[in-house]
Amino acid sequence: MKKTVVIIIAGIILVLSFLVFTNIPLFFKGYSKVKTGVGEVAGPALKLMSKPTQLVRYIFDSYINLVGVKKENFELKKKLDTLQIENQKIVELDKENKRLKSVLNLMEQHPNTMTAARVIGEDVKNWFKCIIIDKGRDHGIREKMPVVTPKGVVGQAVEINKWHSKVMIINDTNSSVDVYIEGKNTRGVLEGTGQTTLKLKYILKNDEIAIGDKLITSGKDSIYPRGLPTGIIITINRNKAGIFADVDVMPFNNYKRLDEVLIIKKK
Repeated sequence: MKKTVVIIIAGIILVLSFLVFTNIPLFFKGYSKVKTGVGEVAGPALKLMSKPTQLVRYIFDSYINLVGVKKENFELKKKLDTLQIENQKIVELDKENKRLKSVLNLMEQHPNTMTAARVIGEDVKNWFKCIIIDKGRDHGIREKMPVVTPKGVVGQAVEINKWHSKVMIINDTNSSVDVYIEGKNTRGVLEGTGQTTLKLKYILKNDEIAIGDKLITSGKDSIYPRGLPTGIIITINRNKAGIFADVDVMPFNNYKRLDEVLIIKKK
């Protein structure tokens, strides 16, 4: 039985070999169709097999490009940050230049009577609300000398040492400045509250004052010379009890933003 099967298989192989090598048309056409069919199936399969390689190459190229763009963006951001810092420096230098020019102009208007100083600190431990300046006894500074800026009154010197001085600002509760309403005969006393705003005291309810009026020193308190700007009226309350109005004033100087001041030397 086994021999019979072997003989049959061998015969089939011989027949097929004969047909292939003799190029019999019927068989050759069938073989070609099979070959073509296999090619049509194998082609797309091979193409699909090549896709992962193309995908990996695409992802790799995209990653390289992304890294390049990210690096370029980082460099551009650094340049932008540098330019912004430089621009800010220019703005600050311009502000400082304007401040110094205004200080110089005021000193030129009062030659030999003013000394310029830089604000180097703020005293938060003292009973007084004070700033600290870099001029002292060796520079001719004495107690009760007025301290101003081109905007107006800052305060008065209260503690002096060899090289530095403390200046009690007009916001301090111990500060009082005798003032006039600019352009009017109304007179009052400007007192510190320990806060941002000041109080204008002893203004009668029927006195001629209005929001927006500016205050100047009267020169009658033996500390500040006449005519120095101090602040501007921001609220008026005539409905409180008593004969005086309740008046709030915003000082022209913000002591937290002071960089340079002028000390008026008394003769």
